[in-house]
Amino acid sequence: MATTLKGRCIYVHKLSRILTLEGTPANIAAKAKKAKLSSIWIKVAEGKSRNANITGTMKDKFIQLRDALKAQNITIWGWHVPRCFKPGDDVVEANLVATICSELQLEGILVDAESGTEYFRGDANAASGYMTTLRNALDAQGKGLAISSHDIPSNMPTFPFASFAFKATVNAPQVYYGGSPSVKNRLERSMNDPKNKALKIPYVPVGAGWVGTAGGCRTNAACAQKALEFMALVKQNKFPGYSFWVWDVAPKELWDVFFNNPV
Repeated sequence: MATTLKGRCIYVHKLSRILTLEGTPANIAAKAKKAKLSSIWIKVAEGKSRNANITGTMKDKFIQLRDALKAQNITIWGWHVPRCFKPGDDVVEANLVATICSELQLEGILVDAESGTEYFRGDANAASGYMTTLRNALDAQGKGLAISSHDIPSNMPTFPFASFAFKATVNAPQVYYGGSPSVKNRLERSMNDPKNKALKIPYVPVGAGWVGTAGGCRTNAACAQKALEFMALVKQNKFPGYSFWVWDVAPKELWDVFFNNPV
């Protein structure tokens, strides 16, 4: 049976930055345990290329972190940005990510499939081919496959959301509520979007764990307060879990929320 996502999670973009902040893989694992995290989502690849988080000397650090987290009953999921510039890239990219999942003994893969020139460049057939290849490979490993895309996919009518989502085992939409009228408003818009409602898989939303633009919060205090509101709404709606973007720049106030509040 494929693994799934539940509990409190968090994205990691650049592992080197986390090591600079926290010191050692053991320190990262200890902080994750204190924050009551159940899984950490680390970037492993983009397009046909492995990410710096798992190459060179960082690969050894990644493995040390995986083992330190495992000792705390915390898992690592890898995330990939599919690009698919030309025909055939869908299979190449999917096979690369499946290989990484096996090599690094990850619990599953999240697909960061988004619209825009810096993200996916293929069509619906490429999205379907990528997800079909990846799902088959991960099923053989007993690992999960999550889609982490736009929280209101109907706002992106030309993006092939359904072609990605149809093979996913978890839907982890990026509900970046920092600039929205309220956390509740943004989350409900995502929950009620027809393309999300059509999916019969667990809904595990990703909240805004940073201060800044593009959906981030205005201040450190607002980041913490909105996270509390977000977690309460997740519990109210009985979702199996939730996550935040992103450990790299999460303010101290957000970590205090994690330390001092149950999942």
